[in-house]
Amino acid sequence: MAVNLTRNAIAAVMGGDLNLKPLVQVLEVRPIRSAQERYRLVVSDGGATQQALLAAQLNDRVRSGALRRGSVVQLVEYVCSSVQNRQVIVVLNMEIIIADCEIVGNPKLPPEAEISSQKAHSGSSNSGQTRGDQFNGHSAPAPPPRASTSSAINPSNKGQSFNPTVQPSYKPPPVYKAHGAIVRNEAPARIIPIAALNPYQGRWAIKARVTAKGDIRRYNNARGDGKVFSFDLLDSDGGEIRVTCFNAVVDRFYDLVVVGNVYLISKGSVKPAQKNFNHLNNQWEIFLESASTVELCPDEDTSIPQQQFNFRIINEIENAENNSIVDIIGIVMSVGASTTILRKNGMETQRRILNLKDASGKSVDLTLWGDLCNRQGRELQEMFDSGYFPVLAVKAGKVNDFSGKTVGTISSTQLFIDPDLPEARSLRGWFDGGGKSAASQSISKDVMPVLQQNEIRKTVSQIKDEGLGRREKPDWVTVKATVSFIKTDTFCYTACPLTVGDRQCGKKVSRVGNGNWCCDRCNQEFRECDYRYLLQVQVQDHTGLTWVTAFQESGEEILGISAKELYLMKHEEQDDIKFAEIIRCCLFEQYLFRLKIKEETYGDEQRVKVTVVKSEKVNPSVESRYLLDFLSKMSVH
Repeated sequence: MAVNLTRNAIAAVMGGDLNLKPLVQVLEVRPIRSAQERYRLVVSDGGATQQALLAAQLNDRVRSGALRRGSVVQLVEYVCSSVQNRQVIVVLNMEIIIADCEIVGNPKLPPEAEISSQKAHSGSSNSGQTRGDQFNGHSAPAPPPRASTSSAINPSNKGQSFNPTVQPSYKPPPVYKAHGAIVRNEAPARIIPIAALNPYQGRWAIKARVTAKGDIRRYNNARGDGKVFSFDLLDSDGGEIRVTCFNAVVDRFYDLVVVGNVYLISKGSVKPAQKNFNHLNNQWEIFLESASTVELCPDEDTSIPQQQFNFRIINEIENAENNSIVDIIGIVMSVGASTTILRKNGMETQRRILNLKDASGKSVDLTLWGDLCNRQGRELQEMFDSGYFPVLAVKAGKVNDFSGKTVGTISSTQLFIDPDLPEARSLRGWFDGGGKSAASQSISKDVMPVLQQNEIRKTVSQIKDEGLGRREKPDWVTVKATVSFIKTDTFCYTACPLTVGDRQCGKKVSRVGNGNWCCDRCNQEFRECDYRYLLQVQVQDHTGLTWVTAFQESGEEILGISAKELYLMKHEEQDDIKFAEIIRCCLFEQYLFRLKIKEETYGDEQRVKVTVVKSEKVNPSVESRYLLDFLSKMSVH
């Protein structure tokens, strides 16, 4: 039997030809995991193959057995879309031309699929023909024996080849001149999955639940003043997309849209997503217009989940990229007080810091901003103060690596206290079963733990001999050494005194023409600047010497005076004798230096940077006990 599939149909369809209506063959039909019944296909044009997703309204073709492996079909309506970072054909309508047929041609497989060919037994009338037996590594059952396709269609033509009659390729209708009124298609648009949306569709509708809604934001640009708000949608297939409204459209839909409700949405524009403001896993975004419709669905659709999470355990956050958006879940181990913070734009806001812990052995600081401090933040504080440790799920938190790794809230962040989720139940069981007392390490403080029993003692020579700091993560060690020299020509720098978030900006500032200081980061001017240590200190022990850098806190621990006081003493009071005395008192003093050692790039050169995290003068009695304990351990070994 000769079946003429549409040549090069896969390339044409994936290239954007939505009017071809090609004839293709189905090589595989498989169900996919979804809240709603859905099927995935592999289709072939005789040469190339491609993954396809069957629209839900066509599921009955599979259930009835009409559509199966080997079927020859004509794609009547379809779109190309990205599903889970793969380009697929979403089949919206099709006609089954031949229900069962041998594999046509020698199809080339897509990277995602694997189809092994098997030859029939020698001597069989079907010798030389191949059959796709596997897809994605799973064996496909062989179809039952069947009569010749030509005989089944027309018994009188036994022994003759048969060319099936197919619908001709679609041709656009001729252009008519005005001969009367045009009748518009007023039929309701077909509901399609969010994953099938793309800018090339004319009429579409989606049914989805609102999972997040932003506040109305005001803006001003060259076109004038305006306002905007956005909300996020989730459908039964797990597809997510953001919807944005501007100006007059904001007035129409802001009060109508409620988080948790299901809506039927149509007649919007599908455009590329603005990834600077949109963290959803979708390359498109919907912009509603004056003709758009948003209709509340009165019946609750249980096939659409309330929210979709992609949780990452806390020890994975340690390697997450700065500014990336993540979902996390953990036990609340501490709740800080709500404080007022002056942002760099001069506006005040509220800040509250929590600490979350999970079974990975790590904990992370979560910073709540704005209204979240007084809503869920106050509730969490009351629960924690009563002795209860709640489970908190965070949807769309932003990773920050300013000092270690922290997670902060943004406008689209949502908090769920003790949610009814499998992950929450598992975490609660772990915590109540002993996890409460399990040790955990914070990834949010870029300092070395100062517990003396856990410190790693090294000599100065071991820093170089053992190649410390040259691995992916920094080395944290304690060195007992003497200060032998301090550079005093540049021991501090002029710094920004403004508060950014929960800490001082501290960036280097410069003078402007009017005598004020200006910070490029904060974009503000001020009369007085701050002074922060940037000490270059030479330290040595019995094995050698090295240079270390001491910043603000550790610099004060070494010199015993603030950088501003020392700067004024030298440059304004010009008290050189007192200045020299302060420096002299630090020389040849023995300190315990807790060091962070990490290789960094300066220009094209790789250098190991040794930073003082904490310094304290050696206490003879404490150090004696340490040495005695060390000697007793050595004698045992």
